[in-house]
Amino acid sequence: MRPLTKVTLVAAGYLTAGLVATLVVAVHEAVTAGDGRGSDGMYAFGDLLLFLAVFGFVALLPTCAAIYFLRTRGSKRA
Repeated sequence: MRPLTKVTLVAAGYLTAGLVATLVVAVHEAVTAGDGRGSDGMYAFGDLLLFLAVFGFVALLPTCAAIYFLRTRGSKRA
């Protein structure tokens, strides 16, 4: 596989993780609409934590792929 293809694959994985996390937060906001009156800041912080948790979980796959690609590239030099 060409290096540009590997970089594109990893970047697409991180983009997908961001889109999935955004979708999950949007669904969560739609479900809990109107519950946070008077405590909007706390709900916003909870949404931020939800985004970070989902993004971190989904981003494990492209991170593992990047580590694998870097490992295989380093072993060819030795």
